Amino acid sequence: MKDYGLYFHIPFCKSKCRYCGFYSILHNEETEYAYINAILREIKTYKGLSIDTIYIGGGTPSTLKLQNMKVLLEAIYENFVINLKEFTVEMNPESVTEDMLKLLKDYGVDRISLGIQSLFDHVLCLLGRVHSSFQARRAIEMILNYGLELNSDIIYDIPTANHDFTLNTLEILTNYPIKHISAYNYSFDTDFLSEYKNTDAETFFNDVIDFLYSRGFLQYEISNFAKNGKVSKHNTKYWKMQDYIGFGISAHSMMNGEDARIRWCNKGTVEEYIKGQYIIEKYEVPIAECFIEDVVFGIRMVDGVNIESLKSKYGSEVVEDFMKKIVFLKDENFICYERGCLCLTRKGQLYLDSVQQYFWDLFYS
Repeated sequence: MKDYGLYFHIPFCKSKCRYCGFYSILHNEETEYAYINAILREIKTYKGLSIDTIYIGGGTPSTLKLQNMKVLLEAIYENFVINLKEFTVEMNPESVTEDMLKLLKDYGVDRISLGIQSLFDHVLCLLGRVHSSFQARRAIEMILNYGLELNSDIIYDIPTANHDFTLNTLEILTNYPIKHISAYNYSFDTDFLSEYKNTDAETFFNDVIDFLYSRGFLQYEISNFAKNGKVSKHNTKYWKMQDYIGFGISAHSMMNGEDARIRWCNKGTVEEYIKGQYIIEKYEVPIAECFIEDVVFGIRMVDGVNIESLKSKYGSEVVEDFMKKIVFLKDENFICYERGCLCLTRKGQLYLDSVQQYFWDLFYS
């Protein structure tokens, strides 16, 4: 039986961060209760699936009332065949509590992804985050004291913020027994700070990679660094094009078939989702297009995309023709070939979006 990954989108936040482009709404207890019931309804349509990874994200899942979180966790165990390898829940520092951590651990959660972003109050204030550096450190200690694995999210190139604050944040974090750090570049999904797009991204990016490497963290994906092999098993499914099902509004899903890949997304608002009036936007990705998806997503991984595996799935002629067309990227040091894999160089990682777009344009030209 095939094992799936499950993703649950909890769209509630205590406040909306100024830079955030993810779908979320301000927390409301009445809406929360109705929304969880709507997720239970959707869960039943996939009853009996075998699953090996679970990720509850948002939004801020830790804003949920304990009882509602318990109802969701119980429904997962009641409706799916559990072969669990990893169970992650996103939390923000201000909503980490002993009671929530105990509940999560009791139901098999073994990994917390904590939205820290910075450990300096003036930077957090700039971003519109509602937690303080003290709350972040306290949350880290509570999570580790519960014996849970911890991923810490940071943003490494926040416009107008001195780069030293990023490196100092990493210095503090790596003094804890944390084994995973996600370091993201600032996203201009909103207009906030959009006038400051000309930051020294290359220096910042290289500094972060080099610093984390010096502390024993190996980069395994563009934005993700792990110590002692503690990679995110669930997120790796996305990059390796493995099957996953998303629940909740704005959640995405993907299933591989013999002749096509099926993708779908729950589109609409929280209110429409609760009423069952949302749109399930579904489309098939032809097998020929699956090839370029495998490359575009897989190249995010530092190990790259195995060329022989591509040939086995899509035919030698398709792969070799593509390789001839991307010689320019190799000549310009954006890509390289290592251990039989197509990989990004450090320069290619810095220009990931452009490299991926180049691949898409080649495929459709």
